[in-house]
Amino acid sequence: MRVALEVWSSSYAEVEATCRLAEDLGVDGFYYGESPHGLNLDCWTTLGALARATERIRLGPVITNVLPSYRSLVLLAKQAATVQEISSGRVDLRTGVGAAVEFARPWWEPYGIHYPDYDTRLTELERALDVLPSLLAESDPAPPVTIAATGDRASRLAAEKADVWETSFCTPAEFAARNDVMTELVGGRPLVRSLEIDGFVAPTGAAAAELIDTVRTDRGASEDLDPILERALVGDPSEAVTRVAELEAVGVDQLVIALHDPHDREAIESVGEIVRLIGAASDEP
Repeated sequence: MRVALEVWSSSYAEVEATCRLAEDLGVDGFYYGESPHGLNLDCWTTLGALARATERIRLGPVITNVLPSYRSLVLLAKQAATVQEISSGRVDLRTGVGAAVEFARPWWEPYGIHYPDYDTRLTELERALDVLPSLLAESDPAPPVTIAATGDRASRLAAEKADVWETSFCTPAEFAARNDVMTELVGGRPLVRSLEIDGFVAPTGAAAAELIDTVRTDRGASEDLDPILERALVGDPSEAVTRVAELEAVGVDQLVIALHDPHDREAIESVGEIVRLIGAASDEP
């Protein structure tokens, strides 16, 4: 089981410190958010800097956007190939249809970037996946492509084009159902299966309970946190590893963990302990 962190942040100093710590703790990947919003810096510039600041950890966007109103595919390919060169081949090129209109438009359209409907975004993604391989052909090696997909049409595209398929925020049973569909679609072609998941983890059970109380307070009484917690890694590392084992049993190859606070050192160290426990379990006869 591979483990990666998902980070959104506008402080490069904190992003680099978090990435370095994750690498030191044995975390496999570090994925940084992309949007024009002030929540984050420019994604590919940040990844290029992180490539120089690290040695082993894999790097990539949470989801890189392929809308032509934001950036040309030639520029995207040049950015990815450049970071691939700087990092000595540690890039994961992660993309997808993108978030739903009601969520994403407030992030994109204030900056003059039209965020189209699902059908248009899917068409642009299909076009990008037809073009990007030839644009990246000179990269050695070419970065593996992750496609985030849950709906039927996007899942068919992932089954055809992806090296890694990713789905998000589901229980083991829900992942198993989605994975059964993907297994039928992919028809025996090798495909890594990845799950994006919330993480509410802390060094001890008491600290984890305190974290949950804080999250409930932060999000307010109007948001039902229970369905989110049902689909998250929750608790101390030993508790969280129980859920990891359940997910691995239904076919998850990689977890991409979005922590409540991406720079919470104790939470990151807890993820590192989860990685250690996963490794120890795999070493058992």
